Amino acid sequence: MRAAPSLALVKYWGKRDARRNLPATPSLAVTVTGLQTEVRISETAGGDCLTVDGATVPAERHCRFFDAARAALGVTTRFRAEASNNFPAGAGLASSASLFAALAVGCGETAGMDSRGGARSVLSALARVGSASAARAVWGGFSVLEAGAEAASDAFPPDHWPDLRLLVAVTSRRRKPVSSRDAMNHVAATSSYYDAWVAAADGTYRSALKALRGRDLGRLGPLMRISYLRMFGTMLAADPPINYLRPQSLKVLEVLERLRDAGIDAWETMDAGPQVKIACLAPDVERIRGALLADTGLAPADLIETAPGPGPCVVG
Repeated sequence: MRAAPSLALVKYWGKRDARRNLPATPSLAVTVTGLQTEVRISETAGGDCLTVDGATVPAERHCRFFDAARAALGVTTRFRAEASNNFPAGAGLASSASLFAALAVGCGETAGMDSRGGARSVLSALARVGSASAARAVWGGFSVLEAGAEAASDAFPPDHWPDLRLLVAVTSRRRKPVSSRDAMNHVAATSSYYDAWVAAADGTYRSALKALRGRDLGRLGPLMRISYLRMFGTMLAADPPINYLRPQSLKVLEVLERLRDAGIDAWETMDAGPQVKIACLAPDVERIRGALLADTGLAPADLIETAPGPGPCVVG
């Protein structure tokens, strides 16, 4: 089973119900091409086991997911899953979204479930148990996850916006020091800005959804930017603060500011990590790429061009 990350254009950040892993804020995202997690799932006589890029994942990170899979699918199967990524995991590129989306659909296939049609919502709810962002990655194209929702829903297909690109600037390949889940919990408990973030999130989300419907990057871009900057603001106001920005991240942001001043629609977003994702139109990709290579110290391999793509699929 192969799945791609769901990159949030408007952010989910924080839990409404931590035990059930329900999001505190709505999010709007796109499942992309180019980045992928491949998972091979089999039944096992022993206990559940998950490895990612050759490393065994602690049971506490996956036991609730596999228990939920058995309950949702009506089976007693114990699962062995081996996952590999073609991009850095645990580094702010939504690898948990692609992982648990692939696991949800893969477990469904192993149990004999047809993952098409209404089953997608069941599998989206299952993926959410592992990672709320994974609930969106079960869908291809553009998807939404409302605040407090158990499952994501389809918003627009991949071909809704053929010219849209997301250029991913990989500014660090190291695993981030604080996981997204730990950061969310810490921010909700200690940041004086957290309640304001939650209060403002719905308005940003609704406006961004309208801009996406109209394929208006000039309107969507600033909403993407304010969403992630407010999210980062909650982290910087936490006690102690959490800061995922790195010097090279800031260099990328400076170049994008200059490009916008020159009339190029190059709008960034960031997640809980140092990587920068740049929403732009296909005709502008090479100019943006050239400016980044010239002024940031990034290598060509550090810039990954992606586009809206399909949901999880079976591989041979």
